[in-house]
Amino acid sequence: MPTREDFEQALELACEAFRRRNPVHQAARAGVNWVPDVGAGSGRGHAEVPFLGTVYHVRAPEGDVEYAAAEGRTKEPALWEKILVLHYFNQADGTPPAGRYISFKEIPDGRLYQPNFEKRAVQPLLAAFGTQPGEALLCGQALGGKPVDLGDLAVTVPVFPRVPITVVFWRADEEFPARVTLLFDRSIPHYLPTEDMVLASQMLAFRLVGLARERAASPPRGA
Repeated sequence: MPTREDFEQALELACEAFRRRNPVHQAARAGVNWVPDVGAGSGRGHAEVPFLGTVYHVRAPEGDVEYAAAEGRTKEPALWEKILVLHYFNQADGTPPAGRYISFKEIPDGRLYQPNFEKRAVQPLLAAFGTQPGEALLCGQALGGKPVDLGDLAVTVPVFPRVPITVVFWRADEEFPARVTLLFDRSIPHYLPTEDMVLASQMLAFRLVGLARERAASPPRGA
């Protein structure tokens, strides 16, 4: 289990990598907006990076990561949020979507991280939505996702602007139990390291399950 010191070191390395890049060019590669500071010199400003429906500002030249003011949050992002956002921004190389799905095992070093991926992303989704995949579709659409024609039901959610993750459900039948799998565009190694793909998938599962709980706790309209 990583310690806070490990996260702090990873964040410092990510900030150093950010400072070595041209933030304007990198924003274009990542598919995010670049907002220059008024009256400032070239390269000063911030990138607006959406992650699972929340917008983060990555400030240049420092590499500081904060929530956009419109999010209305008083606390700063967690260390892991800052690291993940910076890793996406730093690694993005502008490769267009391949339009072809791959499984996690097909990603470089995916088999090495497969047990963690299954435990942290797949199993929570199966536990929450195995008997009600339609609820996952509604929650995915709340995050900007769109239904796709795979399995019995599937939704593709834009985790980052150029990192779509597709969650596919198969309902239980007489021969097989309910199943869930996550699919990625073949271009994903151009945008996130494999270890971060586990975290991004875990957070997608966390957000979908959280939205489902919010929906269950909310009284129906007109009640």
